[in-house]
This record gives sequence, structure tokens and C-alpha cells, in this order.
Amino acid sequence: MVASERELWSNFMQGSEADFTLLYHRFAPVLLRYGNRVTKDREMVKDSLQQVFFTLWKSKANLSTPANVTYYLLKAMRSELLKKLSRQPVHEALPEDYCFELEASYEEDLITEQGSEHTKKRLSAVLEKLPSRQREVVFLKYYANLKYEEIASIMGIAQESAYKLNYKALDKLQHLLKRVLVCALPVLFASIF
Repeated sequence: MVASERELWSNFMQGSEADFTLLYHRFAPVLLRYGNRVTKDREMVKDSLQQVFFTLWKSKANLSTPANVTYYLLKAMRSELLKKLSRQPVHEALPEDYCFELEASYEEDLITEQGSEHTKKRLSAVLEKLPSRQREVVFLKYYANLKYEEIASIMGIAQESAYKLNYKALDKLQHLLKRVLVCALPVLFASIF
């Protein structure tokens, strides 16, 4: 039976190295993916991931069980990256022109459903047309499955801003995807007939 994230967290706080290892293996992939979209510096991302888990282990006796472990760890990862990127206090925001790349399972699912290499390239191009902050919201909402209040907290913005960024991203994707589908229809019809 697979333990819930809250059970793992509780056992880790009581000193279980095995559960701490399970937490690491369960959450490291999503934290690495997130970090690799905030910065292209892979070593910084790996160092930040290690620092997040080192700090967790070191302060386990003083921690409480978060309502959402994924949210807690993503926020810790972003804070650690922010420290390294800006060399300023944690509460500072990322610069507006930071590069958040999106290569989430949501995108991969869309691409897989389309089933053609041509459509895959066009969908990737469409996602790349979104501004960085919109790509980040899409990642946090649809890949990490976070709530808007958690997204807002991670990004250091108001919850209303998180709603607006997501709405704008989905609206832009809808318009861009319509164009992609209209352009792809002749190719699809040619392959069918």
C-alpha cells in the first residue's frame, strides 16, 4: 500500500529516514521540472533541490504538517531558487523578464492526443508564445495541480492575479490553437482521404 504524502510527512517529522527518502523520490521530479523552467542553470536547480531537502531534514523537529505537501515543497524550491538567482532576500520577486519554460505533462498529453509530429511542433510553438508568468501559472495549475491561492503564494502575487494570468493564458491558447487547427485541417483531411 502506498502511503499518503501526509503519512510520509508525519513519519519523516518523527525521524524516519525511509519516509524522508520516499518523500524525496516522490517530489524531486516535480521540483526539478519546476526549477528547470525557472532557470536554465541545471546545477543551480540541483543545488536548490538538495538545499530544500537538507533544510527539511535539519528542521524536521520544528515543522508542522502542511495542508498540501506539493505546494509547500514548490514554494520552498522557488524561494531557494530566488535566493540563488537574485542574491537578495527571499521576499523579493523574480525579475519580470525571467525565463520560465513549460514542458509539462499537460503539454505532453495534448501533444500525444494529436498524434502527429507536425501538430506537436505547432503546439509547442503555441505554448512558447505565452509570456513566462502565464507559462508558470499553467505549469503550477495543470501540472502541479495547485489551487489558485497556492499559486499566488508561490509566485508572490495576489490570488486575483493568478486567476487573471491563467485566464489570459487559456484565452490566448484557445485563440492560437484555433489557428493551428485551421492550418492543420488540410493536412489532416489529406491524410484521411
